[in-house]
Amino acid sequence: MPKNPAVAVVFLQPQCNMTCTFCVTEDDFSSMTFDQAINLLDHLKSLGITTVVIGGGEPFDWPGDVVKLSRIAKKLGFTVQVGTNAVALPEGFEHIDSIDRYVIPIESAQPEPHDAMRLYKNSHHSVILNVLDKLRTARKSVTLSTVITTVNRAGIVDLAHYLQRYNVGHIHAWHLYRLITQGRGGAHTGRTLQIPEDEYHRICDAVRAMDLGFPVYKRIDMYNSRTVEFFWYEGDRIITGSDARNA
Repeated sequence: MPKNPAVAVVFLQPQCNMTCTFCVTEDDFSSMTFDQAINLLDHLKSLGITTVVIGGGEPFDWPGDVVKLSRIAKKLGFTVQVGTNAVALPEGFEHIDSIDRYVIPIESAQPEPHDAMRLYKNSHHSVILNVLDKLRTARKSVTLSTVITTVNRAGIVDLAHYLQRYNVGHIHAWHLYRLITQGRGGAHTGRTLQIPEDEYHRICDAVRAMDLGFPVYKRIDMYNSRTVEFFWYEGDRIITGSDARNA
């Protein structure tokens, strides 16, 4: 575990309501009960963690009540974020006061590359743009994430310009991820979708040199961070990302 983790990412379940070509989520952990999720929040509080990211799989596809869980987390004093693919957001999601920030994916300014990576009905890209428009209107904070692959690498600078135009002061951060070759998608597509590390750095550095008005972070390995730890359940046992790496 990082020496002083400030952020905990909570994997409520492995299940998801989408199929993404590069998905790094594993299938071999348990779906939490609501009581387990509350117990985990208490545990995170005892560790001195200040921010919790409620994630999955897809949290809004979890059998428990994500909004109720966010209210409990808020009462415990956490900054509460929810990482979601946005297809099952509840009505009025942009006005839920116990959720401080949403973490939303966007892979391209154009629909074709995004929809080639994130498979959902006719267009996931249109879902994301609609959600971002509602968040902007409500002036709700959002963190954006992009996985750079062979499919969308040519359009990352264009996406940066698009987000610069979109931003009205509520983009908290933009995270640029390099595909890691694990999980139910990444383990199978890594050879064709992963870009070379030096190319990843060139693309990220070009974006970070732009004056976008919000911070841009490199995430070359999402599961290794000095400030973020990952938590899930295997049966009745709380597991951390550090536990898994050291096993």
